Amino acid sequence: MFLSVVYFVTGLLGFLTFTVVTTQYKWNRKVNFYLLVLLFACSLRFLFNGVHSLIPFSIDEKIGMVFRSFGCIVFPCIYLYFKNLIADKKSISINQLPHFIFPVLFGFSIFLVREYAPFLLFYFYFLFAGIALFYLFLSYVELRNKVWFKQSEANVIGREELLIRNWSVFFFAVCALTIFRLVITLFFDLWVAAYSDGRTCLWITATASCVLFFKLLLTDETLFNFNGRYDKRKIAGDLELVFGDFWILSNQVLVDNIQDLKLKYIVEKKLLFYVCEIERMALKQFCFRNPSVSLGDFAFSLGIPKSHLIYFFKYHANVSFVEFKRMVQIYDSIDLIDEGYLQSKTLQSLSKKAGFSSYDPFLESFKEVTGVVPQEYEKMMK
Repeated sequence: MFLSVVYFVTGLLGFLTFTVVTTQYKWNRKVNFYLLVLLFACSLRFLFNGVHSLIPFSIDEKIGMVFRSFGCIVFPCIYLYFKNLIADKKSISINQLPHFIFPVLFGFSIFLVREYAPFLLFYFYFLFAGIALFYLFLSYVELRNKVWFKQSEANVIGREELLIRNWSVFFFAVCALTIFRLVITLFFDLWVAAYSDGRTCLWITATASCVLFFKLLLTDETLFNFNGRYDKRKIAGDLELVFGDFWILSNQVLVDNIQDLKLKYIVEKKLLFYVCEIERMALKQFCFRNPSVSLGDFAFSLGIPKSHLIYFFKYHANVSFVEFKRMVQIYDSIDLIDEGYLQSKTLQSLSKKAGFSSYDPFLESFKEVTGVVPQEYEKMMK
């Protein structure tokens, strides 16, 4: 009974995750067609198991055979997910269809074998396990060669590369755990001459799936698309950038020296990622509450080379780094006032908290941005 509830809740959580992730399809790099297929298949499996155990009902054997026979189609999806993640592609392509030929033939073959040669089913257990392990191995090779041990340019690992690496390790581990459990279950069924429908120790996969779902739902490690195939202004609107007017998201900028030309391709490939990370670090991590933070310090916090940040503010920002830092500090002070900071603290304390080294520059900047002094702003908000 307890496991049935666990499976049911896992299925519901999976469909919630599927719904949320679907909305991120266009702008989140780690979301592609194959991830949606895998999430849907996993959620459906657990929801069906949970409902069937809690509310027993009869299932037409032919319908059950369809799901069992063609279940191996998910294994190519795992490999193709990683392949598309690395290539930054979203949808299925024609040259990927051959990967599904053998699993489909396998499914039809099981129907024929069950009907005319049931004694051969023994060998199909090994074939099913072989398909699963084969695509897991292909996934490992693809990730090992192109992500995990790939040398980045100038031996610098940016935050984007690190996020891709960490995510691929995590998701591969979940897939590997799921496949190994399934393969062991199949061989255990052969050993005891029974068929468990893959349910033996299914709670292990349910636990791993829940961890995956929570990671997708709760973490903000979003991998943004950088290949220019989508309207960047529309994406920026979807992301609700606080300082959207500050940024120049177009790649059509005039670069005026050779050194910057070398950086152009690298930075503009990661433009949306840089914009979102700059705002996240500035507004959520409060990097500018330390008045001594320089452009180099901020680049270090972002995990990117200083030259990339210099290029970004030179060609893709309408404000300088100093102006951006000042604006963030004022926004921070406004938030503090809205939270009631001045009810127990002084203006001097507020200016210091927001990252200003002295009171006068804070007062001048605050009035320039809001049109009023902090005391008047506080009265207006009451």
